[in-house]
Amino acid sequence: MQFYNKTCDRVFGYAFERCLNHDDTMIVCREAFIDMYFDISDLRKAPSVEYWQRKQVDKTLRYLVRKDRLSLIHEKTLADIPDSITVDEKEELWRRINRTIDIDPWRLVPVPGKSTIFTVLADQAASDMSYMSLFDIAKAAGIVLLILALIGGAGFGAYYFLFRDSSGGVDAMEEIFLDERSYDIYNEESRVRVTDEEINALIKQAFDGLDDEGGLSSHSAVTHNSSKDPILTADDAINDKLKVILDEILKDDMSDNERLWAIYYYVGTHIRYENVSDKSEDQLVLLRYYFKNETGDSRHYAMLFQSLCNAAGYDCEMIKGRFVLNGDTEFRRDILHYWNRMRLNGMYYYYDCEADTDEFGTQVREYYFMATDGNIKWSVWNRDHQ
Repeated sequence: MQFYNKTCDRVFGYAFERCLNHDDTMIVCREAFIDMYFDISDLRKAPSVEYWQRKQVDKTLRYLVRKDRLSLIHEKTLADIPDSITVDEKEELWRRINRTIDIDPWRLVPVPGKSTIFTVLADQAASDMSYMSLFDIAKAAGIVLLILALIGGAGFGAYYFLFRDSSGGVDAMEEIFLDERSYDIYNEESRVRVTDEEINALIKQAFDGLDDEGGLSSHSAVTHNSSKDPILTADDAINDKLKVILDEILKDDMSDNERLWAIYYYVGTHIRYENVSDKSEDQLVLLRYYFKNETGDSRHYAMLFQSLCNAAGYDCEMIKGRFVLNGDTEFRRDILHYWNRMRLNGMYYYYDCEADTDEFGTQVREYYFMATDGNIKWSVWNRDHQ
């Protein structure tokens, strides 16, 4: 605008010299200033401002003649050329220029070393809004909010896809097998079993010689203390198969600990893991599937262990919960899982045969065998089971 105010009279005179027509001069002058606006960088190469503006006027005149936008009727002679443009004409000419190329006289010019791309864009946005209606502003705000909502939705979808609960369509056994964290507490010393005599002495001291009716067997607290009448299923054929297994793996001189380990080991080495689509928890449904296929998931492991223990006279039940993976890290995940609980000597012991076994049934660990509140396995059990 400053450039226009300082040079408008001169440019108007250049244009009038060629047109000798007031209306044509106004058109040429307006278009010449618009061209100057877009070609302002060429001014650096010109020998002077006057020379550059004269060239711009000539270029604009030739363009308008080719487009047949001038009347080219001489109204005056060179002697009648005005020295300057009137104030009203000057303001009208600027208004037409401003309306044509949207020059905002209040738009801030970037200051070298102080302005940034953000301040310039903010200045331009604030300036542009002065030309917008309320409807245009509302429409622009709606578009911005829609874009932000789409970006937020895409981010949430990506987060859910990457960090969703592993129980949805993920092989539970594969997850557990991959959970090979350090179990340093299970060294050789911790695997040494406490003798029956030591346990009996502690129990007798605690219960002060209670008789059988009071809940303490006259036998060793470990040797058959909880073995009662067998708890069988409603299917005689299934019961016969369970008895055959128990006759094969149990001996009369075994302690409770040895009998339960024999059952635990048998279950772990006689089921190959398979993610079964049928999610029934019925005892006969799970046992029939196992005896037919010799495969199954955590439900089949837990139900076979429960049924064998019940048939051997132990009060065992199947528990449904969540197995926690990487619970002590930022990658914590949990999956639907089944394990067992058994009451011995007034205490609850927990067993998770599936988590202690590889998917091919080739090895059985003891991380979750007879975990109870008070032994070395309890903290690990609580960390991994909910």
